[in-house]
Amino acid sequence: MAVSPSVSFEQGAAGRTGYSRPDWALLAAMLLFLVGSYWDTLVLTGKMLTFSEDMAHGFFAPIVAGYIAWQRRHSAFSSPEISSPWGLAVLMLAAPLGLAAMLGGSSTVSRFAFLISLSGCILVAGGYRAFRTLLLPLSLLLFTFPIPTVLYGDLTLPLQLLASRLSEIVFEIMGFSVIRDGNILELPRQRLSVAEACSGLRSLITLGFFCIVYAHFFERRRWVRFVIIGAALPAAIFLNVVRIVATGLIGQWRPQYTVGVYHDLLGWLCFALGFGMVLLTHWLTSKAASRSAAQP
Repeated sequence: MAVSPSVSFEQGAAGRTGYSRPDWALLAAMLLFLVGSYWDTLVLTGKMLTFSEDMAHGFFAPIVAGYIAWQRRHSAFSSPEISSPWGLAVLMLAAPLGLAAMLGGSSTVSRFAFLISLSGCILVAGGYRAFRTLLLPLSLLLFTFPIPTVLYGDLTLPLQLLASRLSEIVFEIMGFSVIRDGNILELPRQRLSVAEACSGLRSLITLGFFCIVYAHFFERRRWVRFVIIGAALPAAIFLNVVRIVATGLIGQWRPQYTVGVYHDLLGWLCFALGFGMVLLTHWLTSKAASRSAAQP
């Protein structure tokens, strides 16, 4: 008779805490094995995120993803659920992919294999409910991936030409004589070259990450979240044009202020302007939604 109350108490405690201990133990064991299997890839990714200027946003991606996953841990594993049959299938898919990445020396493929394996572990430990609940932090880990070299040029060239064309229009509106040859802008006293680094791709990815995280923490309405995330593209294009035009204007009178630390400072100021545009978009959208809801 003394055993039954103990069993009932443990079952009741498990129900109140909202998760099943075996699920956590299984998940922890799989994660340890996963980290050991992809240790070299994780170390390489950590070094890249720490020292690469193009991946500054990626440094915060695993931190934010881990925080959101920790917040959602109880809702993800709130009830004992039979493991999804897709869990083992996903792990079986990731295994040969990881092996191919190791043999081919592809860090990008190895990162995808790790992310797929991580998704499979969650499916095995908590089923589809846990995977759906943790889909956002899993998606944020994609921002730790650098753009593959084979795609980088195809993505940057259209942005370079667009930024160059829009900057040409702005200079002409301001009354400057400007000749554009591709991504080269000829001004009376200087030549501006919109290089790949100034295409705006890095700004777009950074703003995209910021918009997703900002929308998650500061907005509950789904359609407003999509508006905020969608604002990343025009904000990135706008701030890049502002940076090019500002560089051209400064170069007309103080060319020394267009290089070195001054050039970097201008870039950070334009980033702040892009973030401000996103915040303004959120404020205007929220205000319009409130007015619409208040009308009979």
